[in-house]
Amino acid sequence: QSTARGVWMALPHEALLASRRESTHLNVFHGGGFSEAIALRVRDAACENGVEVTMHNLVDFEAFSGGPAQSSPALLLITTIEDEQPCPASAACLRFLRRKSHGPKTLDGLQFAVLGLGDSNLLAVAWRRVDCFGARDCNQAAEKVDSWLKHLGGTRFCRRGEADDRTGNTEIDGWLERLWAALRLSGGAGV
Repeated sequence: QSTARGVWMALPHEALLASRRESTHLNVFHGGGFSEAIALRVRDAACENGVEVTMHNLVDFEAFSGGPAQSSPALLLITTIEDEQPCPASAACLRFLRRKSHGPKTLDGLQFAVLGLGDSNLLAVAWRRVDCFGARDCNQAAEKVDSWLKHLGGTRFCRRGEADDRTGNTEIDGWLERLWAALRLSGGAGV
């Protein structure tokens, strides 16, 4: 709003959003390879959005989940490879999440988002068709991780994203915009 002197002042809710943006921290978990390249993209884009990022390998998610860092939101980049299976680092994370000893509040307080990285070319080759598969069909590991995080008491702060290598992963940029908006609006609180 402008004052009589023509000086712009931030509205109270804009100031609140700005303070959240300045103090937001995001832990990004990747499984190496392509997911690490996407994690680097996320880190670079985070700077432009006032978000501080710490990168981790998915095999370290178990140690993270019980420590003080869990108070910061987490983004998990989950790669699905052939036959609906997760990549090795994603598999380690999924094994941890599936432990029978975990209760429904194991991840209570964890705010999370999941981005699935799949490749429907693998399905197209197996089924000898390319016209009927998309991102939704090749991100089963991400679906499982997202479901288990919620089941164990985590709070989703941004809906799961799904990308497909066959389409050039064009879905990622749009999903990242939704991620930054969710962080700004909620300060990392769940949606």
